[in-house]
Amino acid sequence: METRRSFYPFLFLFSVAMFASCSSSVSKEGDIIEDSTFRSVDLHMVEKAEGIVMSLGDLVETYDIIKLENKDEALIKTYSFGIFVTDNYILLKPDAISPVKLFTRKGEYVADIGGIGQGPGEYKTMYSWMLDEKLSRIYLGSGNSNKVLIYDLKGNYLPEEVIHFEEIVHKPWIWVDDNKKNIAVVGLPFSENENSNFEISSNLCWVQNLKGDIVHKVSAKNYGLSGDYSNDLVVVRNVDAFSFSIFEDPGLRTRPDTLYHYDTKRNIIIPCFTLDYVVAANRRVATILYETSQSYWARVTLYPNNTSSSASPVRLTTFNVCVSKKDGSVSRIDRFTDPLLGLSYPYLVMQNGYVCITFEPLGLMDALDKVLAQTDLKPEICKRATDLRNSLHENDNDILMIGKLKSSY
Repeated sequence: METRRSFYPFLFLFSVAMFASCSSSVSKEGDIIEDSTFRSVDLHMVEKAEGIVMSLGDLVETYDIIKLENKDEALIKTYSFGIFVTDNYILLKPDAISPVKLFTRKGEYVADIGGIGQGPGEYKTMYSWMLDEKLSRIYLGSGNSNKVLIYDLKGNYLPEEVIHFEEIVHKPWIWVDDNKKNIAVVGLPFSENENSNFEISSNLCWVQNLKGDIVHKVSAKNYGLSGDYSNDLVVVRNVDAFSFSIFEDPGLRTRPDTLYHYDTKRNIIIPCFTLDYVVAANRRVATILYETSQSYWARVTLYPNNTSSSASPVRLTTFNVCVSKKDGSVSRIDRFTDPLLGLSYPYLVMQNGYVCITFEPLGLMDALDKVLAQTDLKPEICKRATDLRNSLHENDNDILMIGKLKSSY
């Protein structure tokens, strides 16, 4: 296989400001609207509603196209959900056969973070990954472990700082306070059942000190799922709250998914958002719930019950639900469009305050070719898409599109 060696400037030559066309509310970045109202949305009503196409310009205030460096050790295949962006860095979770990698915001390779294996600082699979610039630390959590591994921003493993848990935790996510005294933890909760091959969870979430001593905890008893990694824990860190949702396999679903806040001071779980009528006898429904500063979001996929027995391809219905925290107004969004390049997406990954999109070079080349084949393309979009298309080579490293979320969304 030919190694991808062609070397282009890391940051494609436009980094632009994008202006709102719809939203007029203003708040400080990171603010959470203090509204204790639990938002519950009728999925049947959303299905009947007319979907809209939303522009990225409504969501993001800046937008960068970043070509990752092409040196051999930098090569990576990653996914949009595997991108964790901060002011100065990009942490990338790749496929299962490569280590997590750290890049600068210009796409320059910094270091591998740990490695694949069973030795010190190594892992087999990663389910949580986070970079804290303020503390100059990277945190990696495996799927089934009693610890979270810690590294500095040069990729050095710090065994003396490893965070240990009292029990095996599934897909753990953590929040470390600024003074590094206490850690809030949430894990995918498994309840006892005859088919479970995984350790049963005692706690859903808790606060512990650096020594691993639990300060207080919330039992997993009322939240437990069947022990299966087709379930998931969704943590996107777009707000200051300890926000998470539990995703239940639509084939095994017994209840709607719910987005929660963990109030660490009162040690309680607060339900914030859900979709009603997702449990039905004649179909399966997958929902991924998350939030941004002013909105709750759901990515919805509708599966017919007979998908596995059908010999022909089945067209799935997918759409996004956006719910205002302020007044509860609901929008159905069928697609997102890129006003700069003419690209289109059925959903977006919004994580740590950024919209994150990734392309392999051939995939982006193909997508841009389809854009440029349109006969009614605006001249300015045509030029930008053509310039980017001409700069790409099939042996390039992955290309990222990173947009800073507006605080008003």
